[in-house]
Amino acid sequence: MSDWLWMMTGLLVCLPVGGLALVLLYRTIQVRRVARQRQDYERYRAQLQELSDTLDQAQSPEDILPLTQRFKATTRDEVAAIKHVIIEAYGTAPEPTRKALALLYESLGLIADDLQIIHNGNLEERSRATFRLGRLRYLPALDALERVSKHSSTELRLVAIWALTEIADTRCVKPVVIALSEANGWQLMQAANRLLGMQRDLTLPLMELLDSAGGMRERRERIMTTVLDLITDFGRRAQEYINPIAGRQAALRLLQSDSVNLRTRALRALTALGVESSQEIESVLRALRDKDWEVRAVAARAIGDLQITAGLSGLQEAVSDQAWWVRHNAAHALKKLGDAGEVVLLQLLQSDDRFTRETVTQVLQGS
Repeated sequence: MSDWLWMMTGLLVCLPVGGLALVLLYRTIQVRRVARQRQDYERYRAQLQELSDTLDQAQSPEDILPLTQRFKATTRDEVAAIKHVIIEAYGTAPEPTRKALALLYESLGLIADDLQIIHNGNLEERSRATFRLGRLRYLPALDALERVSKHSSTELRLVAIWALTEIADTRCVKPVVIALSEANGWQLMQAANRLLGMQRDLTLPLMELLDSAGGMRERRERIMTTVLDLITDFGRRAQEYINPIAGRQAALRLLQSDSVNLRTRALRALTALGVESSQEIESVLRALRDKDWEVRAVAARAIGDLQITAGLSGLQEAVSDQAWWVRHNAAHALKKLGDAGEVVLLQLLQSDDRFTRETVTQVLQGS
């Protein structure tokens, strides 16, 4: 027996006759309401189908205005039905019809209603209104969606991120990145794909965020690390949407940061974008001597991934580093550098340092 049925059984036992009548009346009202909603959906869907040819030819709000008389709504249930039917039709319609549907939605006052819900509705209502405005790619809702993207609810923030990337305007990039600064790695990866799906040049808004990411240091660092993580995720697959030269220059600047977090992420971004100039190569090699082991470990891995043969001697020294991760990454990087790297590894087998010998042995044995 389901929990719901147990609960209702308990109510039937405990309630007096008058209370039982109220429960049954409430259930009857609910059933009738669902039936009315279904009828509303079907009625509006049929009307929309009738008007499909007119919608296909509509070019302006003036063309749409006469059609609004067919969609009169006197109750909240009818308004909900109209919204549902238009959004459903929008999802599968060709682009010209989509524009007409968006005009119809706005002419019926439904955009204004959704904006009001975003300000005053409960969490579920706000999520649905946010989804609808995103689905319709309604650019004037940008300010409202940006406010929603800062909400304390993770679910509502994620819906806002989806809606902003659906609108696909470069002005949406900043609020999306700021919202992502509170997200986890999986959410960041999903949003990175959404941002690329916008098919817009992301260079300028991302670089602006790196240059002016906000007031408080902790918040500024979160936003900057988010930008670097996005650049890393984009890597070489997104060079048409983010200028790799600008990305590398930004990463080089942040390699001078006093934040370990920013320096490690800057190295990952450089690795993802690829290094070309001697300055970029020298910066990676210099990071192998960083005072913080986390940076040295990432730098060692970067040298192997980027095939920087000038890093052979630095890696040889790094295999004897006090930090296990630095030794581990340096030995693997040497192996990635081919014959020249393996020669160094074989030499290190003769090291006086036991930890160096153990690390090299593990790598040569494929561990």
